[in-house]
Amino acid sequence: MSASLRILPDADAAGPALLDRPLHYFGAGGAITEVASDSLRDHRLRFGSRPLLGGDELIDALAEAGLTGRGGAHLPSVIKWRAVRSAAHADGAVVVANGAESEPDSRKDAALLEFRPHLVLDGLVAAATALDAREAVVWLHESASTTRAAISRALAERTDPVPVRIAVGPDRYLTGESSAIVRALSGGPALPAFRTKPSAIAGVAGRPTLVQNVETLARVALVARGFVPETTLITVVVGDARVVVEAPVSADLHDVVGRVSGLTPGAVLLGGYGGQWCAWSDVAGARLAEDDLRARGLSLGAGVVSVLPPGECGLARTSSLIAYLAEQGARQCGPCRFGLPAVADSLALLVRGGRRSRHERERLATFLSEIRGRGACGHPDGAVRMVASALSVFAGDVAAHRRGGCLMRWEPVR
Repeated sequence: MSASLRILPDADAAGPALLDRPLHYFGAGGAITEVASDSLRDHRLRFGSRPLLGGDELIDALAEAGLTGRGGAHLPSVIKWRAVRSAAHADGAVVVANGAESEPDSRKDAALLEFRPHLVLDGLVAAATALDAREAVVWLHESASTTRAAISRALAERTDPVPVRIAVGPDRYLTGESSAIVRALSGGPALPAFRTKPSAIAGVAGRPTLVQNVETLARVALVARGFVPETTLITVVVGDARVVVEAPVSADLHDVVGRVSGLTPGAVLLGGYGGQWCAWSDVAGARLAEDDLRARGLSLGAGVVSVLPPGECGLARTSSLIAYLAEQGARQCGPCRFGLPAVADSLALLVRGGRRSRHERERLATFLSEIRGRGACGHPDGAVRMVASALSVFAGDVAAHRRGGCLMRWEPVR
């Protein structure tokens, strides 16, 4: 993976880019690309001063730009904005920048918070001003010390019309789930909650609450300046290496992943741990545009593309992922408490292969059908979607493991 790789120029016809170069990360550490965090002066030179748009004016601009949330669902952002704006509460609304990047392989939110903190804060403050919020929060994992330091330095340079504070939650997969954020900021545990009303109507302490991913808010800051960048941020993962890159939505997925990774993978996992495995040949011609991927039944989700290098067993990789997801569950419902661990155990038996695994494919199919759609939150559904896609894409591996071998090895797996 070349450190000199450039997918986007410093600026394009639609305005400035969110990131002017790919950012390389290795393992759980910080960025190894040599780039400095924007000071307030750097930020203003790069993007200009923050415009002060009225609520309706900004919301109309977001609708015209077709801005969608970048936390995974890709729904039109104005739906939540308009719901918050129409909900009245004596204590005002709350706006949250969700920077708790729960997908373990993703680094795009960290990259924005660490190197473009003022752009995210501009979007957060613009949202708070437009929605008459009295409180703005940056939500992070408690171990995100580098990110927290960057935001703290940026806040020390600013004078905003709305107070902004940093809040942290435990280092868990579900800490970044929107209802878990609302529950934690209301004084409860950082776990998903069953809600009879959306948080946009009754969120933190019953107040209307807007929870937006930090990339969404960075794009709000650009739209408020009159820019509508037709790009997306993705994290391309190869082994322990992670590269955050901004590319046009019109770019070919094969081209971007191939240029970043230097590989022709056997398969890719789109959307993170709760996403879908796809054979590399099945995404030929696919663009990074979400509508193009959804027409194929796919999604970039939280903006992660994990490469399965040639020679690595996709079934074994999936087994490690579902074991992690089962351990990270909230354990507040049967599918999470019992179902996912059963899936993890069954898939582990299938990976070990041989006579004992003879019936595991059928057991897995039963488990997945019983779990699907029955969870108290979306976590079980994401987990079973990932496993189901693996059983389809790696069908040949499943058969080989049941016979006691592996397509990626010459020797038996036992």
